[in-house]
Amino acid sequence: MREEFTKDQAKKLRKEAEWSYDKKKEEFYYRMLEIVFLKMKTLLNEKGLQKVAEMDSKRDLNENFGVEFSQKTWTTLAEAWRGPEGIVMTKIAELYGLEMEDLELE
Repeated sequence: MREEFTKDQAKKLRKEAEWSYDKKKEEFYYRMLEIVFLKMKTLLNEKGLQKVAEMDSKRDLNENFGVEFSQKTWTTLAEAWRGPEGIVMTKIAELYGLEMEDLELE
């Protein structure tokens, strides 16, 4: 069955997908952070654990530092995910037979 889309329908679907993407990306970043941090903790020695404890204490005692640290963490996660996300999107697009002309790049 072939479904036709108008420009308005396509725009609405893209907006809905963008909202869902942003929400799921945030959830994913929280999950990725949790997984990476737990993996790091499995590898830390006593000195490394002490450094993490000191940084966490500094974040708790200084709200501005805590906010700045969080912003840097989110930026790092976004940068780390950008490459793999592009690779996966390219591979899935290939499975669908999509080409650049099939994309609406604004």
